[in-house]
Amino acid sequence: MDSNDARIAAATAAIRRIAGGGAADVRRDAVGAGAIDDLERAVGELTEVIAPASARRRRPPATPARPGVDPELELELFRTTIERAADGVFWLNADGGFDYVNEQACQMLGYSRAELMALRLWDIDPGMSPERYPTHWASYRSPGAATRRFEMAHRHKDGTVFPIEVSSRHIRVGDYEFHLAFTRDISDRKRANDALRLTQFCIDRASIAIFRIDRAGALVSVNDEACRSLGYTREELLQLSVFDVAPGRPRASWDGFLALARARGGVTFASTHRRKDGTTFPIELTVSFIDAAGVEYVFAFARETTLERKAQEERDLLQAQLIQAQKMESIGRLAGGIAHDFNNMLAVILGYTELLQRQLVPGDPIREDIAQIETAAAHSRDITRQLLAFSRKQIAVPRPMDLNALVGSLQRTLARLIGERITLRLEPGDDLWTVEIDPSQVDQILVNLVVNARDAMPDGGQLTLETGNVHIDEDYCRHHAESRPGDYVRVQVSDDGHGMDQTVLAHVFEPFFTTKGVGEGTGLGLATVYGIVKQNNGFINVYSEPGRGTTFRIYLPRWVSGGEVEGAPEEVRPVRGDATILLVEDEALVRQMTWQMLTQLGYQVQAVASPAEALAVCEAGAEPMDLLLTDVVLPAMNGPELRDRVGAHWPGTRALFMSGYTSNVIVHHGVLDRGVHFIQKPFTLLDLSRAVQRALGSA
Repeated sequence: MDSNDARIAAATAAIRRIAGGGAADVRRDAVGAGAIDDLERAVGELTEVIAPASARRRRPPATPARPGVDPELELELFRTTIERAADGVFWLNADGGFDYVNEQACQMLGYSRAELMALRLWDIDPGMSPERYPTHWASYRSPGAATRRFEMAHRHKDGTVFPIEVSSRHIRVGDYEFHLAFTRDISDRKRANDALRLTQFCIDRASIAIFRIDRAGALVSVNDEACRSLGYTREELLQLSVFDVAPGRPRASWDGFLALARARGGVTFASTHRRKDGTTFPIELTVSFIDAAGVEYVFAFARETTLERKAQEERDLLQAQLIQAQKMESIGRLAGGIAHDFNNMLAVILGYTELLQRQLVPGDPIREDIAQIETAAAHSRDITRQLLAFSRKQIAVPRPMDLNALVGSLQRTLARLIGERITLRLEPGDDLWTVEIDPSQVDQILVNLVVNARDAMPDGGQLTLETGNVHIDEDYCRHHAESRPGDYVRVQVSDDGHGMDQTVLAHVFEPFFTTKGVGEGTGLGLATVYGIVKQNNGFINVYSEPGRGTTFRIYLPRWVSGGEVEGAPEEVRPVRGDATILLVEDEALVRQMTWQMLTQLGYQVQAVASPAEALAVCEAGAEPMDLLLTDVVLPAMNGPELRDRVGAHWPGTRALFMSGYTSNVIVHHGVLDRGVHFIQKPFTLLDLSRAVQRALGSA
């Protein structure tokens, strides 16, 4: 076999290998860079051998054909293989035209062979022009020019442009030369690559951390969020394993965890990640498995849940506050339901007790027994008032007050409460601002706080009561949830008792919460204080540590309107006079007791049991009375409605309301309507005297 025979045989073998044997189609996935090289070489070899043979065919042979070599057969094999190749094949000449195109080239571009052979390269290549082509041709003919591989675009017959991959080289056979170009439509590959890049972009920009993990737990790939959340660079993170970033995942349990997760088809659970700086944060972790071509990949998707946990804690807090509010409301309803009847009975007990004591001479042994009855009834009255106070159902009659004067007037009472083993120190602030509050509520606040401090110092100590002016700014409010900016008068009660820990502090204002033994406390004292302070638009803070005492700070808003400021209450003694009072009370015992009290105070009283009877008195043409003293809750008509009806007959008659508990007919948000006079049941003779004088003395 001569050299030409060898070249033909080698080229033919290459073509057959690429074609998959005989006339089989060239497989698309087999024509890689190496296959294209082989095909180019094969075509070149055959061209150099067959082209002269074809030339000789056109003239009589000078010598017989070589035995064993059939150029016509080899040429047919070449043509069949190239025609059936999965890539487009072009022979380009020096003019930019096509000397040859295969069937795939025609299909890719949408032309028939005749149409495509009539075109030039710039008709299908948007980047080529007649002016540029000579330079392009010359660059391929330069000595040493190798096969070129690049991507470009082709234009379809319908005008659409699509990407192609080109492998091209220059071939010279004698005087004949051409560009041999293999082209492949890579639209699908481009779309796949674009989709892959988009997917990778989404992974890298995802707001959750994504990890690919091998079976040993090593981190194989991570996204940007994984690096950001953990504080590592990508290079640093890829040197680590699951066990470095997940402190709750011991290495010994890894295989078992994978087996369990695989059996369940993936798992989602709460876990913790550890940052580069050692801090940890909560996450929700989802572990999934993907099988690709028989290879299993483990993926972990971690979502930080710090904000969610904080939001959940806030929701839990709001839920707890809602439950607390509902509990307060329920107790308030209960308190309101029993307060009216209960206080009516207490009013009778306390009223007759006081009247009876006034009839006994000093030293009478019965006075001691009566005093015990009075003490028990007064204690019951205080419990009812505490129930109403912490549920914010207590009726307040706020007035501009000087707290220094009020506190000073309570000094002796407070000293008796704490006993001799505890020193009481008062530190009144200078030029104290005025506050608007019911003075009886100040008594309740101070008594409850002082009793609480006393119980915290069983071995004695010092109790300090201070007042002062303070301005609350926005910065303070950011650190104290219930506060609001503005000017306040601060009342501070401090002791050096045993103090409280954070667990106790978290519940200190809850009703019925107490650290005292059974029978030693109701758990209403501090809840009462809290309710009164909130009712007066203030706020309260407590500071305490075990063994370091406790400080309560109460902030009441500064009162800035004009008007007379009251100080300590003055003693009022019963007075006699010719004032006339129309008493309306449906409870017979209370009506009789109140009538007796008013009579002893010197007033002329006409008592009736219902609004209808009261209106009958007015309509009978009786002389107008000076005062209408009526219960708020009455059958068929409430107190304010009766006042208006009586006022239509007696325009100058003033009104004083009384009740053990009232709805919003004279009260809004727990505060008595301005211009309304009210006395809370049960009341003493002194309380009644004050209330009547105040009502009669107002314009």
